[in-house]
Amino acid sequence: MPKVTRILTISLAIMFFASALGCQSAAAQLRGEDGPSLAQGQDLSIQVVPDPLDIGGPARVTIQGLDMDAAPEGHFDGRPIFFFPTKGGVTGIFGADIMIQPGVYPLTISFETSQGTRQETIDVTVLEKDYGTRNITVPQSQVQLSQADQERAAREKVLTDRALATVSPYRLWHGEFLEPVDAAINSSFGRKTRMNGILSPRPHAGADYRAPEGAPVRCPADGVVILTGDHFFSGKAIYIDHGQGLISMYFHLSEILVSEGKEVKKGETPIGLVGKTGRVTGAHLHYGVYLNGARIDPSAFRKLSGSLNE
Repeated sequence: MPKVTRILTISLAIMFFASALGCQSAAAQLRGEDGPSLAQGQDLSIQVVPDPLDIGGPARVTIQGLDMDAAPEGHFDGRPIFFFPTKGGVTGIFGADIMIQPGVYPLTISFETSQGTRQETIDVTVLEKDYGTRNITVPQSQVQLSQADQERAAREKVLTDRALATVSPYRLWHGEFLEPVDAAINSSFGRKTRMNGILSPRPHAGADYRAPEGAPVRCPADGVVILTGDHFFSGKAIYIDHGQGLISMYFHLSEILVSEGKEVKKGETPIGLVGKTGRVTGAHLHYGVYLNGARIDPSAFRKLSGSLNE
């Protein structure tokens, strides 16, 4: 089904009042001296791309004619949308989590005008997508965990959940994300997994790159390292905060070459080396992207990140 771009046009009719008692002039309001510096008296257009979007897909919502002084906020599927300035307006990015059900979901946006807070709602359609199924075989001890391994995995989950819940206030990245390694994807995002003959209820939440052990991993965009560790399932792992709830992660590394708290730059190489640590069938890089808790397709996000009119 082709992607459809939908534009909602909002007419903001702004009336100005002046009195002999000394209220501010209409000219001052137009200059933004009394409240948000909006494109007052002009139409604002809200554009969602793509719409409809696939399960696991990212999207952007752009409000042309608005700026950040209007304090725009948004929500989709219970998750916040944070805005940043783009050419002629502001843009926020959001995602349909890989476990979301197909259907129509409200996207709500609010912003300030000289007449108070204004809220708009757009219905966004999320489509089913079949990403396929993969079959893998691992040691049974990595499927039916011992008590000690269960306790270890539970401790590590507390750390990773905390990292994935990070929402720093500022956007740290700009421009299109880079590929993390020079290798092809051999197991795509969203695939259902049949492990040792049993179908897992959770689909693959990242993309696996068939890179040889020791291959350098590059940072796809500016950010800050918020977690590193050697974990039962993901092996040696790095989590990077790119700001405003956008987190990337790199699993099964043979070496971690950055430390927590380090500021990393787009293209910085290497931040780690490809390996086969954790629960794996061989050397590869698992690369994942979370957006305010929504697990989204890294390849689709890379394309979206290059489409912003900055």
